[in-house]
Amino acid sequence: MDRLITHNKNGFTLIEMIIVILVVGILSSVLFTVLRGPMQAFIDVEKRIRLVDIADTALQRMTREIRLALPNSIRVTGGTTVEFLRTLDGGRYRAKPGGGAAVCPGGFPPAQDRLNFALASDCFEILGALNNVPTSFGATQAECLASTADCLVIYNTGQLTADAYNGDNIAVITAATTANYITFAGAPPFPYRSPRQRFFIVDTPVSFVCDTGTGQIRRIDDYPVNTGVGAATGNLLVNQVSACSFSYNPGSARRAGLVTLSITIQDSSLAGGSVTLLQQAHVDNQP
Repeated sequence: MDRLITHNKNGFTLIEMIIVILVVGILSSVLFTVLRGPMQAFIDVEKRIRLVDIADTALQRMTREIRLALPNSIRVTGGTTVEFLRTLDGGRYRAKPGGGAAVCPGGFPPAQDRLNFALASDCFEILGALNNVPTSFGATQAECLASTADCLVIYNTGQLTADAYNGDNIAVITAATTANYITFAGAPPFPYRSPRQRFFIVDTPVSFVCDTGTGQIRRIDDYPVNTGVGAATGNLLVNQVSACSFSYNPGSARRAGLVTLSITIQDSSLAGGSVTLLQQAHVDNQP
């Protein structure tokens, strides 16, 4: 007797498959709607962190250099440009005759190792040692004003007859050593003595220029001291800048000067559009 073998074939109908697809689509839409907010917030946080990092890096670079400014050389123009004379090093000069052997070259007697304020060219002993010995020497004050040589500045108050930008108290360095002496030449006698016997070595003017038209802040250096930035373009420091504000409070005899920098970095794809950071730097105003 033959057996009849049957096989049951179970499966989905087309209608059932369509229903499943619709249900999965609805669930996916609901899930996407629920997760969209947190996901977008996470993306916005990442973008905001990036903008903050860009702004903070630029401000740190600016304040680090501004702290090297020659006392009373900081100038702010239009709230968008901050300029200063950058110091390479500094120290104290001898104001009284030395008691030992002369350190200046040329066989000068020990009495001439002090700084003589009646001379336009002189050699004096350094009290202490330089950390950064100047290496760019010259012969005339014109080389200082052209920023082609390292220069000596004494008692810069930024006022009339004591302003390095005007060439009042700046002289070219002709020779120097780490711990012994500095010689200078090519300038009128320094008009004022420093109450603290301080001198500064200046290598170049530096400007940070904010241009919201191009959305950039540029760093400019190695331009003539007495002409200003002019048409110099410099190097890009940061872009995506939509606003900036620079200011300088010169302080007083009892309080340091204060530079305030504020920049706004924008990203059109970010909810809220931009971030603004403000940073302040105290600067020496005692020459």
